Amino acid sequence: MRTQLEETLQQLRAQLAGLESLAPEQRRQLQTTVDEIEHSLDEQDVSSHSIATRLSDATAEFQESHPSLTNSVGRIADMLAQMGI
Repeated sequence: MRTQLEETLQQLRAQLAGLESLAPEQRRQLQTTVDEIEHSLDEQDVSSHSIATRLSDATAEFQESHPSLTNSVGRIADMLAQMGI
């Protein structure tokens, strides 16, 4: 599961790099959350609620304009939940 999550995070990073229409603040917010997820994979004390909230907040503003990005973020959230993170 961890390998799949890491691959999905890399796919999300690639999507973020390729989206010119994403607002800079939204891009920064998602990149920061992805960084935190990657860092938290090696931590024992992870606040899954905090990460889930930030993912939800980050996607709320562009759900309709960037559905594939929203889908990727949703897959990451699902994987984190399955892993208990």
